[in-house]
Amino acid sequence: MTQLDPTILLVDDSAVNLEILQEALSRYNTVTASNGDDAMEIAFSRNKPDLILLDIVMPGMNGYEVCKILKSNDLSKDIPIIFITGQNDSDSILKGFEAGAIDYITKPFNIMELKARVKTQLSIKMARDQNQRLIHKIRTVNKKLTDSIEYAQKIQSASLPSKEFLDNVLPEHFIMLRPRDIVSGDFYWVEKADDKLIIVAADCTGHGVPGAFMSMFGVAYLHEIVGKNKITQPAEILNELRRIVIDSLKQDEDSEVKDGMDISIITINTEKKEIEFAGAFNDMLLVRNKEMQIFQADHMPVSIGETNLPYTNHVISFQNDDCIYLYSDGYPSQFGGPNDKKLMQKGFRNLLLENHHYTMAEQGDIYNKFFDVWKGINDQIDDVLVMGIKL
Repeated sequence: MTQLDPTILLVDDSAVNLEILQEALSRYNTVTASNGDDAMEIAFSRNKPDLILLDIVMPGMNGYEVCKILKSNDLSKDIPIIFITGQNDSDSILKGFEAGAIDYITKPFNIMELKARVKTQLSIKMARDQNQRLIHKIRTVNKKLTDSIEYAQKIQSASLPSKEFLDNVLPEHFIMLRPRDIVSGDFYWVEKADDKLIIVAADCTGHGVPGAFMSMFGVAYLHEIVGKNKITQPAEILNELRRIVIDSLKQDEDSEVKDGMDISIITINTEKKEIEFAGAFNDMLLVRNKEMQIFQADHMPVSIGETNLPYTNHVISFQNDDCIYLYSDGYPSQFGGPNDKKLMQKGFRNLLLENHHYTMAEQGDIYNKFFDVWKGINDQIDDVLVMGIKL
């Protein structure tokens, strides 16, 4: 069928009635059947009709039976059916609707009413078919996009440090990375430079595809800054990363693209038993002897900002069994719980403090499960990254 030439199946055991209907509906393509079996054969064919006008009283199967069969079959269930009959009492009409008909036309026919009802039902059918075509097209496009993004996720995952590398260079640790969408704007990065271990937890502007693009930039820039240029002090890494982001994205006060990153970076020197920390909005938490210390990040993004001062470099002596936590704002910002509110920084920090005595692997499981319970039926509102390291 096209919108210009719908086909109507006329089913009646009276040749006179079929002739009247064909003449009244001459503007449409019509096919006829004089009994239920022939009607179903046509309805199940490849060239199925767009509308069926179905008599009730016929030899063999009556119209109610035919209607029920057509509505129960996947090949014909979407074809609208109008009963045409002289049985116009309320019980008969109700029975017709219960069988699956959408309208009722009584005999003898009022031609103007017949044309109007047919036109209305065909318009509804064509609009519904158009919607189905659009839905199918949208699903096709969506699948192609989803397939592409899922492949991009594989590329993004491959850019992150491998589990084997992390297990080899990191102390006891866990990493919780949960993208809001398929790909993530949050990422982590780890590099060993001589006797120093550099660990990065980053939250790029946005999430999904835009965030993932920024995360790939971030990984590439960190390889250049640390791996190539041998910069290991966290504040200097941030200063250089900010400069590269601003230059690469041509950012100034008037630019539309002001995307960047919120990052926490630590450099661990095991020989000196020191941690250096610098952050852009993202703090570092240290738990020692059941107490939490908060090392605050500078309120300057890794991008063009209102102020572009050098980042602060904190130097902290660490002790064995100290627990370090780096994280993005996704976990504290998640709505949920009994009052459907954000967990907030205080709730998140209390959660870490209550569970820091467990092994890092156990903590990772605890925080993943808690997040699911807290979120409940709510949508995840942001990418989530939490890294825990036991020194």
